[in-house]
Amino acid sequence: MRYGTLIGSATAVLLLVAAGAVVFRGGGTPRSDPPKPEEATAPPSEATPALAKPTEAVQPAAAVPPSFDVVKVGPTGTVVIAGRAEPGAKVIVRDGDKAIGQVTADRRGEWVLIPEQPIGSGNRLLSAEASSSQNGSTVKSEETVALSISPTAPAKSAGETALAVVLPRQTGHAARVLQLPEGASPGKPNALSMDTAEYDAEGRVVLSGRAAPGATVQVYLGNEPLATVTADASGAWSATSSHVVPPGQLELRLDQLASSGVVVQRVALPFTPAAAVEPAPGQNYVVQRGNNLWRIAQRAYGAGTRYVVIYSANPDQIRNPDKIYPGQVFKIPKS
Repeated sequence: MRYGTLIGSATAVLLLVAAGAVVFRGGGTPRSDPPKPEEATAPPSEATPALAKPTEAVQPAAAVPPSFDVVKVGPTGTVVIAGRAEPGAKVIVRDGDKAIGQVTADRRGEWVLIPEQPIGSGNRLLSAEASSSQNGSTVKSEETVALSISPTAPAKSAGETALAVVLPRQTGHAARVLQLPEGASPGKPNALSMDTAEYDAEGRVVLSGRAAPGATVQVYLGNEPLATVTADASGAWSATSSHVVPPGQLELRLDQLASSGVVVQRVALPFTPAAAVEPAPGQNYVVQRGNNLWRIAQRAYGAGTRYVVIYSANPDQIRNPDKIYPGQVFKIPKS
């Protein structure tokens, strides 16, 4: 892997209707007997207009941005992309600036796209935009998908080396992993894991992972509680620290709790906040989304070919040099 990890506004128009009072004067002798019912009120006419009812303001419907639910790369590079949008909207999916296909959302707002051309190896960023069937307005997705497909060996397929991660545009929202390379997924069903680790603009850490559906997960950084979250029906969870994470290497611990509060699964791994964003010889480096070993070596040593130095120094972290993930902590040797 190379990655391991616009809200539309509606404008309301308020229409005010003013009604005037009309006074009538009549001539002749006043009547002593009470008026007949039909004489007490006169039907509206040009002289006696009916009072107008206030017109209710029409609140325009907010545009529904398209979203991604599925990105699945098959063995030959064929990709299935699915998500949600406004029912009947025309959805266009782009690879960078290039449109790779369009589809119409059904009446439930669901859409599925299979591009005509297979996706080749490399790193790319997918986005989507939807055109409303009601007024033709266009809205862009609030998230993108980082898709990475490593060059495949003869014995491997594209799907075995593909990673797809949803990256929200809004800070403080966790990334979501849609596809992991084969062998990177937890080996047991409902296994506790951390999939992504990022930092928002305020320096808070944003994590996501998996657990048993509905399970409570407690997150600790060092010995300090960081967050308590509940996995959704699919087993996905995400958490954002309530404060800025201090610098220095710490241990990140995940505890999955049973209903009785007993820890049934635990995962612990080294974690270094993003104090040093640029890799440098003699320091530890936290893998960021979009990284690969070649790029890290290029930035640290000025030569991508020296990725083997980093690979050799981190045998416990890197099993395959083509598969590294956000949140991993690598030693960057001095030489």
